[in-house]
Amino acid sequence: MHITFVATRKNADRSERELYEMDLLNRALGFKRSFLDLGLQTVMACTPPGVSMRMVDEYVEEIDYDVETDLVALSAKTSCVTHAYDVARQFRARGKRVVLGGIHASLRPDEALEHVDCVVTGEAELLWPEVVRDAQAGTLKRRYDTVGFPPMDRIPPPAWETLRASDYLFHQLQTTRGCPFRCRFCSVPDISGQEFRFKPVDRVVQELRALPKSRGPVAAGKPLYVVDDNFISRTRYTKELLHALVPLYEAGELPGWSAETTLNVAADEEMMDLFQKAGCATLIIGFESVTEASLAAMDKPVNFCLTYQEAIERIHARGMTVVGNFIVGFDTDTVGVFKQTLDFVQNAGILYPFFSILTPMPGTKLFDDYKAAGRLDHERWELYDTRHVVFEPTHMTRDELMDGYVWLYEQAYGTDKLWARLEQNWRRRARGSSWVEKAFVASRLAPEMFGQSADVKRHFRDGIRLMFRRGLAADAGQLLYLLDGYDFARFMRRFNSAHRIENYETFEDPSRWHARDVDPVGAAKLDVMQWQNQKAVRRTKASLPVVQGG
Repeated sequence: MHITFVATRKNADRSERELYEMDLLNRALGFKRSFLDLGLQTVMACTPPGVSMRMVDEYVEEIDYDVETDLVALSAKTSCVTHAYDVARQFRARGKRVVLGGIHASLRPDEALEHVDCVVTGEAELLWPEVVRDAQAGTLKRRYDTVGFPPMDRIPPPAWETLRASDYLFHQLQTTRGCPFRCRFCSVPDISGQEFRFKPVDRVVQELRALPKSRGPVAAGKPLYVVDDNFISRTRYTKELLHALVPLYEAGELPGWSAETTLNVAADEEMMDLFQKAGCATLIIGFESVTEASLAAMDKPVNFCLTYQEAIERIHARGMTVVGNFIVGFDTDTVGVFKQTLDFVQNAGILYPFFSILTPMPGTKLFDDYKAAGRLDHERWELYDTRHVVFEPTHMTRDELMDGYVWLYEQAYGTDKLWARLEQNWRRRARGSSWVEKAFVASRLAPEMFGQSADVKRHFRDGIRLMFRRGLAADAGQLLYLLDGYDFARFMRRFNSAHRIENYETFEDPSRWHARDVDPVGAAKLDVMQWQNQKAVRRTKASLPVVQGG
């Protein structure tokens, strides 16, 4: 038996810019995607012996719908599920059986069953062998539901051998699952449970040492991203793990790494010292909002231990960078929230801010509340990507929310504000490093370099790689992160033209709006294609390995 696993894009249009894929960073360093699909890789590791399998990542290569395979396994989040349904349709039209799992299918299985042969809900790893055996026997059920949440020590390491590590910018690792909090906009407790589950520390160390070895000029600086929803979920476990990471970092076995935490991490001085000793380069913090009223309205109780400014200063004092996630569009937000958020980012020196539009995802209390109140505009899942307004705001119009969101990116990644934050950050960290200072001076023209000749682009790329070889991976990464944000801001200027009120039409109820079936980048597509510098994701002719399960 042969199984084809497919990680799908948001849609088939490769010209569309995807926020978290960091296309510019990938292009500059020769990668094809930022993050692999860790969930699918882990499920693949649970495939029984004697079954051959292959991974197809649509960000890396085109899907071959005529491939000889007995089963197709898809996984999709909400914003990708519409395209996943189309992928399933094309496979099924060729007589292939299709199984779908992931967050959206777990929360809306009846909808998913309209498009595929089988749905697997919940964390599928321990249930997957049963699905495969039934498929082999010709007794595949329509639905498999995971009961409970498996202990982390029973979940195997991802099947790294099924992909090329050189295609991906980041290594990835998971140490915990679950979250006890019930933020109104988040579905993690429903998918992964409200109890934190931990991978044994010795297992984490083993997985780190087993990460695929990268090749090429940036191998030594390839960063690690810990995908846990909250890396500091349990203080005792986190400190035990950090203690185990310190010798790995000191021995050069652990690259610079980043993790998502709450702001409360800064309240524990011992933990902060351990983060520093273990080589943590970046903490990704979900600020969500700069107003306590919005946090309280979303039932997020975990960002109140210190003032934002005090917490950020403690993190910066240990040489770590803060990446901040912010959401706009809460019911307490007015049009003034955009400038308030921007001022906070600049004053706090948050090097790389991500901005999102509040999006009521299926399975969240927010979705249920907005649907009951008639505030959802539609259920076109491809627009539930945190870049579209899909509901009726309270204190501003849809147009004002969209315009304010785009304005935030334009301003935060405008040249003056961008370089002010970068200079502030590097001066704090570099302590007079001649290499960093020279790189900073040389890179001030970098935002304009993408309109320059191939020679200029090559020199910039070679300079970034030199920074990696000189041991300045974190600094090179920061530069590219920022330039990627700059590039995304340029994209948003064009993207906004296709998402104004005139691109919506009314139905019987004039208070309801529905997006027309327009190209996601509308009239801006030509501009975006030029900006993309042909294509962000190059087609690949080389085949990924076919491996055996077990």
